[in-house]
Amino acid sequence: MDNPFKFFDYKFDHQKVKLVALRSIPKISLAGEEIGPVEENEYFEVKNWIADELVKNGYAKIAAEEERLSLIDVQKAQVVEAIQSPRHLSILPENFYPKLRKLLKELEEKSQKDPAKKLEFQKIVQLAMDIVTSRLNKILILASAREKDENLLKNLTLEERALYEKLYQTVNEWRNLILKY
Repeated sequence: MDNPFKFFDYKFDHQKVKLVALRSIPKISLAGEEIGPVEENEYFEVKNWIADELVKNGYAKIAAEEERLSLIDVQKAQVVEAIQSPRHLSILPENFYPKLRKLLKELEEKSQKDPAKKLEFQKIVQLAMDIVTSRLNKILILASAREKDENLLKNLTLEERALYEKLYQTVNEWRNLILKY
C-alpha cells in the first residue's frame, strides 16, 4: 500500500505558519522560496517546511502555540474521543495527524539526549495509539453501513476520510458479491 499520508504531509508542509524572529535573518532563497530580510522580534510567515528549519537552527520560533501539538493537546483529544459513542467521532484539531507525526519525530530526536523527553515521547505514543484505535474502530463501523451518513462523517480528518471511502467501497463491493444470485 502506498503511503497515503505523503499527500497530506506535503499539503501541511506547504501551508503558511506565523513565526517571530529570534535574531535578524538576511534575505535568503530556499528551494525557490524567498524570505527576509527579517529583523529580530519581527513577525513573518513562511511555509511549514521552511519554519521547521528556521526553528531548528535558532532563527525563529512559532508565534502561536496552537500551531503545534503538545502532550496536553493529545491528552485532551484522547479523553474527548474516549467519551464519544461508538458511531460518533470527536473533532480533532486542524492538521492533527501531520502535527502529531511532527511532534513524535521531534520528541524521538530529543529523547536521545534527554530521558524526560523519552517518557513524554512514550506517553504521547500510547495516547496516539488510543486515539487511532478508537477512531479506526468507529470508521470501520461507519464504513460497514449500507448508506453514508454525512452527518456522522463530518468530523473525519482528510486522512480518515480517504480511508473511509476506500473501506466503504470495498465493503459494499464485497456485500454485493456475497448477495449476488
